[in-house]
Order: sequence, then structure tokens, then C-alpha cells
Amino acid sequence: MAKRRKKKGGIGKFVILLFLIGVIASLSVLFRKEIVDTLRPFLGRLDLVQERKEIFLYFSDRDGEYLIGEKRKIVRKGEIKEEAKDIIDELIKGPKGKLIPTLPARTKCLNFKLNEKGVAIVNFDKALSKDHPGGSSAEILTAYSVVNSLTQNFPQIKQVQFLIEGKPVETIAGHLSLRQPLASKPDLIKSSD
Repeated sequence: MAKRRKKKGGIGKFVILLFLIGVIASLSVLFRKEIVDTLRPFLGRLDLVQERKEIFLYFSDRDGEYLIGEKRKIVRKGEIKEEAKDIIDELIKGPKGKLIPTLPARTKCLNFKLNEKGVAIVNFDKALSKDHPGGSSAEILTAYSVVNSLTQNFPQIKQVQFLIEGKPVETIAGHLSLRQPLASKPDLIKSSD
């Protein structure tokens, strides 16, 4: 008989525990916003709650003729320089859908600067040109994928100057002159159907 009482007591405690977990889960769902707002300063310091910003990255369509925007979210950092560098890093990672990457996978953005005239200066490593597949269309889409992704997401960025290893670059693969900063080219953007 003593054994049976222990089993019943154990089951009762288990049921009460499950009930309490259910109540806590329900309250946390109902009052999630209030809880997060209350804990935001503490959690922010631990980087547990990060506000996100929706952006568009421009990748090549299947035919290699146009750029198509892909929605993505990045962490809102409050500084254009940091968020813009994140956009470049996301472009390098490539598309998540059926679009075609525009930057070689091994490319690295070494640094990013924005001057007072609204010119973004993007410094890439050698892989941008060394690993580029070549061809005039591919080169145009590579350059304007970067330019349009930056200028369409940040109105403060008017043009983009490309550097490789800290030096001005004539071209990525021999077809498009990069001696001067490039402005946005929205006619290359095609809406996804």
C-alpha cells in the first residue's frame, strides 16, 4: 500500500508541475510585449533582443539580365556604416531563393566608409575580381547589385566607389569602368513575378 501512495503523489506533483508550466507559458504569450519592454535594457546589454530592419538585396535573375530584390532582415544598429556593411556581407552570402549570386562566394568586404557627399566607399579583397566569372553582363550585375542594394536601402547613399585592397580599381573583370563612383541604376531592377 505504501508504494501505491508514492505513485499517486508523484503523478499529482507531475500534473501540478505541467499545469504551472502551462500557466507560465500562457502568461508569457499574453504579456510578451510588456515583459520584453520591461527587460529590454537588461536583455539589450546581453544582445538577446535585437531589433531588426527589413532590407532588399538585389541578385541576378536566372537569365543574367536584371536584378531582382530579395527581402531580408538585418539587425538594426543605428549607424548607416554598420548596417551597410551588413548588407554587403549578406550580398556575399548570396540569395536564399532561386536567384543567382552576384558576388563571388569568397569575396570579403574589408571595410566600408561613407563620406559627407553621400559616396559609399566599399573596400573589397582581391577575390572580387580574381574569382569573378567574367562577362560584361555579369560584371554589370555585380557592380549594380552592390550599388542598388546600398542606394535603395539608404537614401543617404547617393553613389558607390569600389576599392580592391584599399586601392581604386579600374574595373572588376574588364568591362565596366569603376574609375568614378557609380549612382543607382533602377532600370536594371525587375520586379519578381
